[in-house]
Amino acid sequence: MRWITLLGRIGTVILAIGLALLIAWLIPSGSGSWSGWSQPIEPEQYIIERLGVYSPQTGFQISVESTDNIRVYLLGVNSVELDNWRTSVREAYPDLDDMWIRIFTVPLIFVREAYPDLDDPHIEDIMDIVWNVAVLDKGLQTHPEIILWDPPPSSSFSHELFPADTLDIMAVVANPSSNTVEVETRITDLTALAPKERVILPAILLISIGIALAIPWLVSRKVKKSTF
Repeated sequence: MRWITLLGRIGTVILAIGLALLIAWLIPSGSGSWSGWSQPIEPEQYIIERLGVYSPQTGFQISVESTDNIRVYLLGVNSVELDNWRTSVREAYPDLDDMWIRIFTVPLIFVREAYPDLDDPHIEDIMDIVWNVAVLDKGLQTHPEIILWDPPPSSSFSHELFPADTLDIMAVVANPSSNTVEVETRITDLTALAPKERVILPAILLISIGIALAIPWLVSRKVKKSTF
């Protein structure tokens, strides 16, 4: 019986730890600063906005409203990959000003994927094609690993994201229709007490183990009390 008691007490401790993690996961994220923008998007065009660097404990909520159905993506690239892409773009377009390369790294990578035979162009030439939805589609087909969120087309979106790793996050809004749409976007920074993606599974596991260890002890105590 002593081993049942020992395991039961260990189980209650493990259960308490699991419940504490679960509570930390359930506590609402703290809101920080916010930013937003409103602009039209022409037919079969897209826009991309760099939101910043986020981590498992520093995330954000995005809200998007539009006058017609649009496509919204959240993209995430780590710093090493982003530097590699900038090097690749510099090699492909050596005459392109470095400022444009740093600002438009991801769209320029998409252009390279869509037009691999494009000669070293001027920025004006690239701007004629870079924002085409077809360019976006080709880039995302080639690099699906950077897509963090890809909801169905709609006119209203809301999503909270805490990336699993520290990533440079970008929001993409695409208008695949034949009409210009008005889009309004709001980004609110969030902080979490614990990395949400890394807390829920350990919490469930600890709770399950704690319950499994505690049940025999609780049953034995109930049986012992009933015999007196």
